Amino acid sequence: MRTTSWRGWLAGALIGVVGLWALSLGSGLTPQALGQAQGAICLYFDQTGPGDLSFNDMALLGAQQAAEEFGLEIRTATAASEAAFLPDLQTLARSGECLVIIGVGFLLSDALPEAARQFPQQRFAFIDGPSFDVPNLLGVLFREQEAGAPVGVVAALVALANGDKLIGAVAGAEIPPVWRYEAGYRFGAHWAVAWYNRYVGEGATLEVRVPYTGRFDDPALGKTTAEALLQAGARNLLGIAGATHLGVFDAVEEAARAEGREIGPPFAYGADAAQEYIKPGFILASGRKRVDVGTYEAVRQALQQPDAQAYGGRDLLLGLKQEGTGFSTIQDVKTFIDFAVNAGYPLAGTPDEVLAKVIQARISVPAYVWVALDEFQSALRAGEIELPEADTPEQIAQVREQYP
Repeated sequence: MRTTSWRGWLAGALIGVVGLWALSLGSGLTPQALGQAQGAICLYFDQTGPGDLSFNDMALLGAQQAAEEFGLEIRTATAASEAAFLPDLQTLARSGECLVIIGVGFLLSDALPEAARQFPQQRFAFIDGPSFDVPNLLGVLFREQEAGAPVGVVAALVALANGDKLIGAVAGAEIPPVWRYEAGYRFGAHWAVAWYNRYVGEGATLEVRVPYTGRFDDPALGKTTAEALLQAGARNLLGIAGATHLGVFDAVEEAARAEGREIGPPFAYGADAAQEYIKPGFILASGRKRVDVGTYEAVRQALQQPDAQAYGGRDLLLGLKQEGTGFSTIQDVKTFIDFAVNAGYPLAGTPDEVLAKVIQARISVPAYVWVALDEFQSALRAGEIELPEADTPEQIAQVREQYP
């Protein structure tokens, strides 16, 4: 399947671009096999590694930026299974050659703090997880609600403009970062319906449907899940499932082209990175979660703090005010088109053609969509809108009940 080939192809391209030394930690790697270089940025991914064009690649991009700025090497490893998490992290720590070991992915919630406790002189950072008050572990968290909510506003208003009664999202695993995306998406859609009824029409209603696939590495599953939503009438679909939601993009493009369209609807929406360039004209926008900023900051602070015991024990929380979350701008799209070109990613046209199609898609929806989005984001920045929390099963259940 094409999305699967994207993952393998892009991972290889990124390795060439940033000079990565990929490690097979789950295959009996010894500390001596790590090489002789000192002070490497060691990225350790949970069960899905680079090549998702989203969360993991954003982490990699942040590491690349730090490596280039500070003259460091990057090393990556991807877990073979959950059972390998702690042994792999122990191997990295024993090597003594990592400036900082950065765990990428919420699934490391048990193994990463345990490894940090066992190796108190090694700096660790946790992308998408807290510090657990471990002195040498830095938590890097995001207000994903602030990425999901503006997408919910736009998706809902585009749906209502086309007479749709349903929008959807294809989610990965039932974990807090994904719950927070969903919570924001539901809230934003609810806010948009009220805004629409106040300024555009009356009596509009909308349902939000968010099936969970349980996977971040299965584009085929993402596609079939999206196809079911499309058949149910949801023609605006957010992907919050890593590489799995690459299949959502395929399903949306195929549905649109079956109707003879070069521009949606239906529309997909990306997550974390500005993913519009992947299917220009069919991905209207993306929720922005600047994992690259978090990774870069974890490295920068590691360089500034020589004492590992003073490095962590606290959490960095990146949100809209820190430009860590939000709604993808055209400048974001340009940045990721450039990133794709530098990595040799096969764009669907020249960079100018891709950008033009992204802009054409945004122009194709009613202008009031963007007026409402600006009003929503301004109110959010000003603290006039409070988004729901969704850190526990009880909280996300309450959000689902309140914003169905």
